[in-house]
Amino acid sequence: MAWINANHLARTKTRMWVAVLLILVGTMTATQPCTAQSMQRGISVQLATTSSAVPVPNADKQDAVILAVTETGKLYVGIDPVIPALLTEKLKNGLAGHTQNLYIKADARAPYASVMKVVDAAHIAGIADLTYSRLSPIP
Repeated sequence: MAWINANHLARTKTRMWVAVLLILVGTMTATQPCTAQSMQRGISVQLATTSSAVPVPNADKQDAVILAVTETGKLYVGIDPVIPALLTEKLKNGLAGHTQNLYIKADARAPYASVMKVVDAAHIAGIADLTYSRLSPIP
């Protein structure tokens, strides 16, 4: 057993760790990096359960304007609270440099009247496209 000495065991152990490290680095570089899009900050609402949801990836872009209607009927553009009486002006000013797309996310328990006020204000403000999560499309 002359071949089992301290130097031989140390070299074998080092070689084993180098091999493990090479396998680990090779595996990490061979996999695709995560290209998931980060979501915008915003007000959290409980969306209605549906079986026909359609993904809206443009709502997660940095320049997307998202209007949230909470359970109590409070309104937020992004994370800024908005008074319903000033909503039309806020939408006119807020969408001046955007592509005229407004994404509305309404809590499933939000009063229907609050959501309709948002839709009406958007039409008065001249917003061409609305995307919302609680209502059926308006003709």
